[in-house]
Amino acid sequence: MQENQFDDEMKRMDELEYDTSSGIEEGVSLDDPISSLDLPNPIVVNARTPLSDAIQKLQERSLGCLLIERDNTLAGIMTERDILLKITGKGMDFKKEVVDDFMTPNPEYLKMEDAVAYALNRMVVSGYRHVPIVDDNKKSVGVVSLVDIVQQVAASLGDEILNLPPIHQRKGFTRPEGG
Repeated sequence: MQENQFDDEMKRMDELEYDTSSGIEEGVSLDDPISSLDLPNPIVVNARTPLSDAIQKLQERSLGCLLIERDNTLAGIMTERDILLKITGKGMDFKKEVVDDFMTPNPEYLKMEDAVAYALNRMVVSGYRHVPIVDDNKKSVGVVSLVDIVQQVAASLGDEILNLPPIHQRKGFTRPEGG
């Protein structure tokens, strides 16, 4: 009887291994190149772009940053944090102000062939949420964000793992979450 149960379990494991509807995608490894991530196309604007145009592009695409180029090379990055801390509530005319005055100039960047671990390292060590990606000519080709990496790692875990109840390992939890 036990041998039949074992055979049934092995058969089910084989079926699941070839089941493409399991909700589990191929995992993202920290050694994988950034090019293996499914990144959205970046918002790229030219230097001297009015703030009104830049902010409109951010709103249309619901992205957290835009890249600024001068002479087809990366010149800066402007994030939603820059907008919040440097622009909001200052009574500026967004049609007259330009992105150059509020961007972070000469940002650190990576290339598509760099490992995902390098992007995470830059984010953690330097406190960045977004890292520009450039080609060999320093032309903007992408932006990797912490959210991009986390979403793709989480997608590889599948619904079964993502929906596990929390484990109360910290002191101070006296009742279940949500209750």
